[in-house]
Amino acid sequence: MGMINSNLPGERLCVCLFSFKSANRHEYKRLLGNFNVRVIDIEKEEHFNVFLESVSFNGILIDIPTYIKSSMESKEFLSDISEIYPAARISYNKKADDMDLIVSGEMHKVSLHEFLDRCGSFTARKLRRYKRIPSCLNIRLAFEHDGEPTELLCTSTNISEDGMFVVTFTNNMPVGTDVKIQVLELNKNGSLRGTVMRSLKWGEKPFQAPGFGVRISGAEKEVFADYMKLIEK
Repeated sequence: MGMINSNLPGERLCVCLFSFKSANRHEYKRLLGNFNVRVIDIEKEEHFNVFLESVSFNGILIDIPTYIKSSMESKEFLSDISEIYPAARISYNKKADDMDLIVSGEMHKVSLHEFLDRCGSFTARKLRRYKRIPSCLNIRLAFEHDGEPTELLCTSTNISEDGMFVVTFTNNMPVGTDVKIQVLELNKNGSLRGTVMRSLKWGEKPFQAPGFGVRISGAEKEVFADYMKLIEK
């Protein structure tokens, strides 16, 4: 099947495989080997955070049975990192000798090749965890929908240096959508730039509001400094 490169010329994709409690972990590695992808296979639950902080990854593959058997702390951690990296829940399809993948924040299946293509457009990075601050801000998201400029008014529930979760009952932004983020409470005019990393529909998770997890990818220096003041309050 050949090699899928990262967006840096000559570099192989590096994928984190979270499947240590699965009987199919060797099948996953064999299938990934068809794409000449570097796979870091997490062997213990407590090693997961260490590897993410020390190795630059393009994406995360999460075995569904392993996820179910994991601690609540790990489940929350996996939910958090799914807003940072391309991530997919996986299971082994013995009949097809293939992986079934559902990208985090989406409800339909994608092929392994499609997922690795997404990983290839994501710059590999080590995990930097920023503390989430509960914060209710008035947010305007600007993006393109079906080729048309669109705006969505919403409210944040938490913010951090590298992202935020915003509440909305309108779900017309797929994961991967690039957005401009205007925050009413900022003193400086201008926008943050971001990407939708997680999409949660109404009723999808009990006791959790619907909306989007957005990763902040950039901003003008003065605008970002103003945003940081909201976090540091």
